[in-house]
Amino acid sequence: MWPEGNFMNKFVRTIRFLAVLFFVGSVAIAQEHGTPPAYSLKPSPKTIVFGYYDAKAAPVLRVKSGDTVEIQTLITSDPEQLEAAGVPPAQVEQSLRDIFREVKDRGPGGHILTGPVYIEGAEPGDVLEVKIVSIRLAIPYAYNGFWPGVGFLPDEFPYPKFRIIPLDEKRMIARFAPGIEIPLHPFFGSMGVAPPAFPGASAATRRGSTQVTSTIKTWSQAPRCTSRCTPRAPSSR
Repeated sequence: MWPEGNFMNKFVRTIRFLAVLFFVGSVAIAQEHGTPPAYSLKPSPKTIVFGYYDAKAAPVLRVKSGDTVEIQTLITSDPEQLEAAGVPPAQVEQSLRDIFREVKDRGPGGHILTGPVYIEGAEPGDVLEVKIVSIRLAIPYAYNGFWPGVGFLPDEFPYPKFRIIPLDEKRMIARFAPGIEIPLHPFFGSMGVAPPAFPGASAATRRGSTQVTSTIKTWSQAPRCTSRCTPRAPSSR
């Protein structure tokens, strides 16, 4: 399984391929009622994949059903671009700098995915239930941007724009512009399982079964949602 930095009221993924998860986002914490997590996974050049889901990627962590894991994820932006947009150098995470400098194997996507995490005992066809217990911000900013020729309005703006948005973790708001404050509801950007391995697979085909949604809530907000991983038998329906 891989994660990145979004949420769903009911998160039950059917694993059709490999029992491996990949994660993306700011910081994701699966920590329940003050109980220390069984594992902690931080991003580094050796514990992420860059822009792809691939069955050939070696797991960087192995966990069992019911384990609680603390997983840190990263913003998806070049450190130089962040600094050029006004982020103080001290606020650019060192792990992000290391990954952009050292990781050359990159896929068709832009997400830095923490993982993969291997779920012991899970098999192809099982269902993975992942409860996102809580999420904490890792950095005091986010960004928003657009480029000509892409996105929802590809022809409306012939120029690029990149904005750094300060975040207030105490008040849980984003200061989008003077007089404009937006409530924060942190979520995963991408979470999914690897596709099956097959001969001739290339970077262009390294796309797995993923979840990208802003409707997944934390466990305290939604009764069926976890970074506890529980394999279950598939439904007959």
